[in-house]
Amino acid sequence: MRNPYLSIFSTHDLPSKTKELENLWDMYVVKCREEAILDKIRESVLHSWRRCHHAGVDPAQLRTKQILTDQELNHLLKTSEIYRVAKPIIDELFHKMSETGHLITLSDQNGRIIYLKGDPPTIRSAEKMNFAAGMDWSESTAGTNAIGTSIVTKVPIQIFSAEHFCHGCHPWSCSSAPIFHPVTQEIIGTIDFTGIWTHAQPHTLGLAVSIAQLIETKLAESYLEKTCHLVETFFRSTDKWKTDHVLVLNRDFFVVKSSEKLAHFFKLSPASKLSNHPDFQSLIKDYIHAPQDSSSNPVANACLIQNFLVIDIEPIYFHKALAGYLIVLKDADAGRTSESPSEIAAQAGPWAEVIGHSKSFAAAINKCRKTASSNVPIIVLGESGTGKEKIARTIHRSSNKHRKPFLAINCGAIPKELVSSELFGYERGTFTGGMAGGKKGIFEEANGGTLFLDEIGEMPLDSQIHLLRVLQEREVTRLGSSQPIPVDVRIIAATNKNLLALCKNGGFRKDLFYRLNVVSVTIPPLRERKDDILPITNYFLKQFVEKYEKSSLSISDHALSFFLEYSWPGNIRELQNVLEHAVIFSESSFIKMEHLPSYLIENGNHLSTDDAVANMSPLDAEEKKILLQLLEESGWNISAVAKKLNIARSTLYRKLKKYRLRLR
Repeated sequence: MRNPYLSIFSTHDLPSKTKELENLWDMYVVKCREEAILDKIRESVLHSWRRCHHAGVDPAQLRTKQILTDQELNHLLKTSEIYRVAKPIIDELFHKMSETGHLITLSDQNGRIIYLKGDPPTIRSAEKMNFAAGMDWSESTAGTNAIGTSIVTKVPIQIFSAEHFCHGCHPWSCSSAPIFHPVTQEIIGTIDFTGIWTHAQPHTLGLAVSIAQLIETKLAESYLEKTCHLVETFFRSTDKWKTDHVLVLNRDFFVVKSSEKLAHFFKLSPASKLSNHPDFQSLIKDYIHAPQDSSSNPVANACLIQNFLVIDIEPIYFHKALAGYLIVLKDADAGRTSESPSEIAAQAGPWAEVIGHSKSFAAAINKCRKTASSNVPIIVLGESGTGKEKIARTIHRSSNKHRKPFLAINCGAIPKELVSSELFGYERGTFTGGMAGGKKGIFEEANGGTLFLDEIGEMPLDSQIHLLRVLQEREVTRLGSSQPIPVDVRIIAATNKNLLALCKNGGFRKDLFYRLNVVSVTIPPLRERKDDILPITNYFLKQFVEKYEKSSLSISDHALSFFLEYSWPGNIRELQNVLEHAVIFSESSFIKMEHLPSYLIENGNHLSTDDAVANMSPLDAEEKKILLQLLEESGWNISAVAKKLNIARSTLYRKLKKYRLRLR
C-alpha cells in the first residue's frame, strides 16, 4: 500500500499528474460526480473536499482571508512559545535551502500563518493567494491545503496542485506536519513547505515532519526547564507561607504543584487544567483575562473559593518571560470571627507585609497606596535599610502593572562606561565580546511593568541625559542602532541622598530631577518610628523561627527594652540581621542579651544613669515614682506591672524610656 500522506512519489512526469488531478477536481466540483472519482483520488483528499463543500467554501476562491492585523500579529509573536522556539530553527534551515523555490511557514493551532521565510520572487507569487503572515489557512476558510488539512486530520500531509479545493491554490504544492504540545499532545501549530508545483519534491513532507519533531523536542526541553523553575518557586513559597496553602500553575493554567490540602479538597492532580475547574473558572477569568490596564484585583475584592480565601496572586517569570502563576489561599474561617471577607482581603493584600503603624510611616505608606494605581514616576527617599525596594515592589504589586515584570537596577553599581548598554541594550556587533545576537536593555526587559532605579543619586551625570530622553520620549534606541523602540515603563527611583542639594551642586540634572519628582515619598528611619519596633520584631521573629525550625521563641523583656532604646543606624535591615543572629544562637525559649551580636552591645546607645529629666512635672515625677515602686515589688516583671496598671506592654516600655528606667 502506497504512503497515504504523499501525493507524489517522484518528480517524473509532474505535468501529467497535474492534468489528471485537474480532471478529477472538475468532475467533483463542476460536474458533481463524486462516484466517478472514488478510486482515483486519495481518501484523505476526498474527505477534505467533502468537509469544504459542507462548510460552504467557494472552490472558485483565488485567495484566502486576512485574520490578523499587524498589531495583533506582533502581540501574538511576543507571547508565542512556539514562535520563540521555531524561529531560529526555520531561519537556520532557510539559509541552507534558499533559491529552491520553497517557502517555509509556521502556523498556529488555528491555521493562521505567524512566520514565513522564502526567496522574494516566491514570496511575491504566494502573496497573490494571500499566503503570508497573518492570513487564515484553516481548512474551513482556505479549503483543502496542507496546513489546514493536517490540523484537522492531525497527521502530516502533502497536497499537490488540484488536490487543493480552491482554484487559486492549484499552481502550488505544499507539505505540512503538525506540531504537538509536549504534555497535552494537542496540536499547537504546523510546519509547512510550499512551492510552485513544478518544484514539488516528495521529500519535503519528510523534511516537514523532521522539523516539526525537532521543534517538539526543543519545546519539551523548554517546558522541562520552566516546570523545574515553577516547582522551585512552589517550594520556596511554601517556606514563606507555611500556615497557608500554595498553588502553582503554568502559563496555560495547568497545575504544576499544589499544597496537599488544596489537592485533596479540590481533587487536583498534576496537569489538571485549572481554567476548566468550576471552582476556579471565575478567578482565572477575573484575574488572568482581565484587561491589562484594569486596576481590579481579586485579592482586593475578597475572592472566596469554597472554604478558602485568595490572599495573593503573582505572575512567575522565567528568563523575563511569563512562565506561570502563584496562588496563595488561606482557610477562610481560621481565627476570624468578626472580620468580613473584604476586611480580611484588604489586610492580606500586597501591603500586608509592609509592617508599621506609626504616624509618619503610615502617612508615607498611605501616599504610596494612593499613587500605586497611577503611572507617574515616584522617588522613594530614605536612609539605607529603611525598606525602599520592598515598598517599590509592593507599589508594583498593587498597581495595574502587577502582571508585568518588576526589574531593579542599582545605578551606583554599574560601571560608568556600561550604563548606556545596561539601560538601553545594544545591537549585534556593537561591542567586541558582546552577545552574538545583541542584548535587550533593562528598559526593554521591563516593558509594560516597573523599573526600580535604586541609588539614582549615584548615576553618572553624563548618563542622566539618556535616562531623561527615555522618560520624555517613552522610547529607547539600542547602541549601534538608529531604530527607536517604544517602551511603557513605570519608574520608581530611590536614593538616600538629597537630590535637590545635588542639583544645586551640579551633581544631578535639574530637568531629570523634576521629571522624576512627580511624587516623592520619604520613609522615616527606624529610630523615628519606635512604635513599630515591636511589630517588626515579631514579624521577623516568626519568619526566622520557621526558617531555622525552632520551637516557640520569645524575646526577653531586657532585650526588647534594649531594642526600644537603641537608635538602629542600619534601620530595618539591621534589626532583621540582629534577629536572625539571635534566633540562630538562642538555645532556650527566650532571646536574651547574650544572643545579640557583640557589636550591638558594645556600640549600643545605653541610657544615662543620671536623671536627664530634672525639669520633670510633678505629675510625671509621681508617675515615675509609682512605676519604680511597682517594678521593685514585681521583681521588674514587665508583664505583671502592665497588667497591674491595665496598659499594654508597649505603652509601659515607652514610659520606661521616658523616665530613663533600665530593666535589671
